[in-house]
Amino acid sequence: MAPRILAVLCARETGDRFPEKCVSPIGTLPVLAHILARLDQTDFIRQVVLAIPEGMGQNNLRHIAVEFGIPVVSGPEHDVVARMDMAVQRYARKDDLIFRALGDQPFVDWDALEYAAAITWARGWDFVLPLSFSEDPVYGSGVHPWSFRAWQAIAQNSRGEEREHPGMWIRRNLERWSYGLLDLPHRVYRPYRLELDTVRDLEMFRLIHASWTGETPPPLRWVVRFLDRNPSVAAMNASVHEKTGTYTSFSRAEIDA
Repeated sequence: MAPRILAVLCARETGDRFPEKCVSPIGTLPVLAHILARLDQTDFIRQVVLAIPEGMGQNNLRHIAVEFGIPVVSGPEHDVVARMDMAVQRYARKDDLIFRALGDQPFVDWDALEYAAAITWARGWDFVLPLSFSEDPVYGSGVHPWSFRAWQAIAQNSRGEEREHPGMWIRRNLERWSYGLLDLPHRVYRPYRLELDTVRDLEMFRLIHASWTGETPPPLRWVVRFLDRNPSVAAMNASVHEKTGTYTSFSRAEIDA
């Protein structure tokens, strides 16, 4: 029996640095549509749910969800855990893995998602983590599905900044869980930024997309090879710094531990 995943796609049309980034076009499709097309490449995903902030101003996201035939839940803008939990409570099954997809990561790696889900499922783990933090990964491509049990703990115990960054509570309480460390594919360890935070990111992503001639979305391994061969493109957003994230939300001592 293969693992089954509930993917909760978190997106919003508001933001300080780049409002409406999730609906900005790359080629003929908005960013959110590219993400949905990538998630559609794996049979492991049983259901995708779009989780957005409540209130006005999210109509473009709703229209995309209708076009792709996926349900929508809405909740507090700055409580991402609450929004995700609405989706989990309504659409998850207890044997599902829960995956948080992000609306600003148009190159999410479905191959890595399948790999992580398969080994998590087979070993009965609650999640997996990268084996090494000593090398920079491709930012914006990582995947970390959780067990249903782990998600329930995240929803019940996250406080403060942990509510806006699902999984942060787990990372601060690793001793409670059964998990594995994976040696990620070599392609993952590159100092490239593939998360959409600025107009420079968008310009770079459009160049990558324009260079792809396939009928299906470009796999991450192709994107990495393209950036390896075109360092001037890879450098376009090298000066952009993350405000938060796995590698900036924890001290060096926490990462080493």
